Amino acid sequence: MKKSTVANIQFAFVLLLVIGINMLLVYFERGANGSSINNIWDSLWYMMVSLTTVGYGDKYPVTPEGKIIGYVFVIASVGLIGYLIGKFTSFFNRFMEMKKLGQYGTDFKNHVVIIDWNNYSQKVAKEIIQANKELAVVTNSKDDIDLINNLYGTKVFTLFADYENFGSLDKVNIRDASSVFVSFPDDTQSLVYVLNARKIYGNINLIVALQNSNLQDTFVSAGIEKTIPRDEITSRLVASYIFEPDVADLTEELMGTSNSELEYDIAEYKIIEPNKMIGKDYLDVFLELKKKFNSILMGISKNENGKYKLYKNPPEGIKIAKCDYLVIMSTGNIKKQLEKEFGVPEGRSE
Repeated sequence: MKKSTVANIQFAFVLLLVIGINMLLVYFERGANGSSINNIWDSLWYMMVSLTTVGYGDKYPVTPEGKIIGYVFVIASVGLIGYLIGKFTSFFNRFMEMKKLGQYGTDFKNHVVIIDWNNYSQKVAKEIIQANKELAVVTNSKDDIDLINNLYGTKVFTLFADYENFGSLDKVNIRDASSVFVSFPDDTQSLVYVLNARKIYGNINLIVALQNSNLQDTFVSAGIEKTIPRDEITSRLVASYIFEPDVADLTEELMGTSNSELEYDIAEYKIIEPNKMIGKDYLDVFLELKKKFNSILMGISKNENGKYKLYKNPPEGIKIAKCDYLVIMSTGNIKKQLEKEFGVPEGRSE
């Protein structure tokens, strides 16, 4: 039998029981000397004020039989209060559990979404949070929820979801995310996931961490231009430490977000109006940033045919234009000054 059918039967039984008891109370009380309960409405009113423990005292039974029914109402009031408290507690606990699991969604915009929680994505999350970027994490393990909450508290929105349920990604506001980082330990799972995600959500900015760098071409063919070979990055850094340790030290420092005011970091800033750099030559801006902020302009990213192309250390003659991104190396204590100069926080805004 369906739950809805059982519930309907139970409701009908309770309703008939209430009507029956009230009719019985009227039968005993009507016409009795000093009785204030003479019809069904009087009886229902007495029942309500008794069950809710209000007890106005305007209606009350005077016959022995009526008082027995009154005792039933008083005893039932204790059960009713317990039932209501239990229901409220259950509802509140359910609400908090759903909230902890991210089932009510987030209003984050221009944020980063990480799909799957593991040691690698945890390291990425640490860098994102240090850069003061809003972050949402999707995981299929409830144990990860507690771990993430203990590590970052409310700084990170966490969603518990089945990875095959792509509709749940609306809860992390994926369409308004600046980047979606897919961090599955299995490349085949990553490929299937990004293909389905692209089919449903269109041209979202997907970034994939690969175990096997030989699969980069496969992902490029699937329309995923930004892939990060984990083993390749590690091997290059190790090799650099072997024969160019100073280069490796600098590279490692620049790869992360600066943790102190004296550490170097590379960040990009968007050119928006009314920035005075618009229309200036790249070399002039390079010198201006060096003199004013002791920062080094390392490249410029320009929107060409709907996609951004990075020019690293470009030659003289390139002009700064609206919506360009300037890639700048600076220390942590200069970041606030640069953000004020550009009028935007570091990082991509689309």
